[in-house]
Amino acid sequence: MRRPVVLLVCLTLIGTACGRDPSGATETDQESLALVPDYAESMAASVDGAGIGASGLPTELALTAEQKAAIAALHEAFKAATATDVAELRAIEVEARAAVNAGKTRDEVHAILARGAPILARLGAAFAALQAAIPKIYTPEQRAWIAAHRPKPCGPGGPPRLTDEQIHQIRALQQAFMEAVKDDIALIRRVIEAAHQAAQAGASRERVAEILHQADAAKENVRHAEARLQAAIDAILTPEQRARRCVPVPKRP
Repeated sequence: MRRPVVLLVCLTLIGTACGRDPSGATETDQESLALVPDYAESMAASVDGAGIGASGLPTELALTAEQKAAIAALHEAFKAATATDVAELRAIEVEARAAVNAGKTRDEVHAILARGAPILARLGAAFAALQAAIPKIYTPEQRAWIAAHRPKPCGPGGPPRLTDEQIHQIRALQQAFMEAVKDDIALIRRVIEAAHQAAQAGASRERVAEILHQADAAKENVRHAEARLQAAIDAILTPEQRARRCVPVPKRP
């Protein structure tokens, strides 16, 4: 799976109301100036890198320790390869926010943000390669299950529109979720790094698997928290919104 489904749905729903022109952001609307894609550097990416992205798999199709280690290695390689590009996007974000605070015009802010276009293109290509590599680690049975349970892509109408109150409520839920699992995510990151370093040092598969198992309790905590978040979001949405929930088809930068 590319990322935990509940996080994808949450971010997708919020994104439907945040698609304003970033060059016209106000001082209180600077979140619109964010350039770094969620998949490049986020908690969701860290969770997926730990193999939790496929946590919805039934017990008989659960990822093996070797599969988790292989997925973690792919994510670590992606993170290392894109670190410079992510840092450059962060710098552009800072510059754009400073321009907004200084009262620069929309065109001036837009010119700053436009410098991120080729960087986003490189990140998109790198992420596409990561997405192509991960399914090769799954067994045919795992791939079939994931394909059957993948969220449906959005049609021309896009994902459902949310009211301002719904957006506020979902953001509060997401913030509470991130706060609740931050220690578990930090532990998972440390375990992934330890397993990666052990593998690079020539440790056996058994030893790498032993290290990865140290994060089992943390991953279970995240899984349960994720389920609670999904239920809470569903309670906020109307039946029609739940029925229309979908994943937008990525556009070229």
